[in-house]
Amino acid sequence: MIKVVSSFYIVRSIFFISILGLFVSPSIQAQSFYTQKIMTYNLLDYSGTSSDDDREDDMRDVVHYVSPDIIMAEEVHNSTGYTHFLTDVLNYDTPSLYAGADFTDQYSTDIDIALFFKPAYFEFISTSTVDVTNQWGHRDVIEFVMKHMATNMEFRLYGVHLKAGDDPADIDDRESEANNLRNYLNELDPSIPFLVLGDFNFYHSGEGGFQRLTESQVDNDGRVFDPINRIGYWHINYSFRDVHTQSPRYYGNGGAGGGMDDRFDFILASSQITNTNNLNYVGDSYTPFGNDGQHFNQAINYGINSAVPDTIADALVVSSDHIPVYLELSFITDIATPNIVINEIMQNPAAVSDSYGEWFEIFNADSIVVNLCGWTIRDLGTDNHVIQCDSESLYVHPGDYFVLGQNGDTTLNGGVELDYDYSSITLGNSGDEIILLNENSIEVDRVEYDGGPNFPDPNGASMALLDPAMDNSVGSNWSTSTEPYGNGDLGTPGAQNFGITINEEPSTPQRILIFQNYPNPFNPVTTIRYELPEQSYVTIVIYDLMGRVVKELVRGRVVSGYHKAVWDGMDSFGKSVGAGVYLYQIRAEGFTQTRKMLLLK
Repeated sequence: MIKVVSSFYIVRSIFFISILGLFVSPSIQAQSFYTQKIMTYNLLDYSGTSSDDDREDDMRDVVHYVSPDIIMAEEVHNSTGYTHFLTDVLNYDTPSLYAGADFTDQYSTDIDIALFFKPAYFEFISTSTVDVTNQWGHRDVIEFVMKHMATNMEFRLYGVHLKAGDDPADIDDRESEANNLRNYLNELDPSIPFLVLGDFNFYHSGEGGFQRLTESQVDNDGRVFDPINRIGYWHINYSFRDVHTQSPRYYGNGGAGGGMDDRFDFILASSQITNTNNLNYVGDSYTPFGNDGQHFNQAINYGINSAVPDTIADALVVSSDHIPVYLELSFITDIATPNIVINEIMQNPAAVSDSYGEWFEIFNADSIVVNLCGWTIRDLGTDNHVIQCDSESLYVHPGDYFVLGQNGDTTLNGGVELDYDYSSITLGNSGDEIILLNENSIEVDRVEYDGGPNFPDPNGASMALLDPAMDNSVGSNWSTSTEPYGNGDLGTPGAQNFGITINEEPSTPQRILIFQNYPNPFNPVTTIRYELPEQSYVTIVIYDLMGRVVKELVRGRVVSGYHKAVWDGMDSFGKSVGAGVYLYQIRAEGFTQTRKMLLLK
């Protein structure tokens, strides 16, 4: 079973499948995978004052379209710009969607570097300054230590904004700053994965600064690599038109103009990320956002832009004199997580007060007995509870249902027989999150229900998953229970879901979705179903686990509605591929989602 949550995906660790008499051993999927989007963006001296009011709407459009999980922002004008970008841009429509890492107001410059992240997926650990320059007006590098919460994996991000200019003195300053950074990175623990990202102001790969960062030295712990290996003379060079990041404007409008002709903005990765490891660059994900390769020395919104809608191309021009660059990282944990499924939720009881009658049910869809001792229940806010077992264990056997709730007294909770009574957890009546972490702090499952329009929004009835094998992050896979229990509420706590109303499929999809392929495992043909709420430019690509493209199934404009793509187990050259695990990814109008499938031979 594959569980998709927002911008990342979880591959269930251990499972049994029997299709056409084929038995799949639990060892086939011994890892959990998550993808996250990391972006760098030079904001053109953003201060958040009234002078920036006209472009904040456009910044919101850009960020919403890309939907990055982490943003490294350059040219943030001191703490005022930092605060306003967080409140007036990132969290304007959805409060608390993003958080900010501790801000460093550099004394030697008015334009700073800031990091913003989605606390749903990441935890900020610490920040410090890497001293790379002693000249006033130049920027030091800022180090951010982050943790990916679902895998409990730490990594580092280095925000850079090297000296601008093409005078020999400017080039020498960049080299000095880059050299000082490389010396610092060489002293890191070689097991620590990291990215160096921001506005490097390099005109070509032969510059001393670029060479110091990427060259082989006696100590290569701090060496970084260009994930797309586009090395050369980038400045006003048509051959590199598809990777230019500056300037999306033809006229200055308060920043640099002249059209797209420089590759100043990069994301460079350490060897721990570019090589196969537990934190990997996702192949083909490196994107200079909005650059369709057809606007060399032009404004990015001139004529037709085939990479983004016209409104987004316009927003990129207004927002800054740089475009964002993003890539995706795949976080992998070797700690197997059991196939525990959040299967039913009573978030709004009617027979009793919420605090007494709330509960949720999990189902063990695995082949092993699971001990819940030391597991954590949490949401994306402050709710947090560690399951305590004292001297006893809390076992959930294969095929069993297990009910957790606020109050175990059946005379007060509406008649629910709980298997575990938790505290410090309150389920929102309309929208909330339930996240389960195992004893190793690895995420096992989560549901983010919204109280409509995607999920049901019942009062006095539970939300029931139609089938434990279905993706419980998709609201249409849930329905409202109609089976009475206890004092009159509706649900099936501790039992298989039944008495549920299946809603008719709407004539037009409500959002972009890609579903688990069927059959899975397969040999050799499988079908991938996807939905589009409106006409979109769509790509669906098959990758191997090394991130290499195996085959493109879809590329081009696709009308709204319900669609299918079929893969016959052949690569782009018509050659049959080997058995194993493959990834398939959809990209459409800023939306990206990846799933995993198994080809048998």
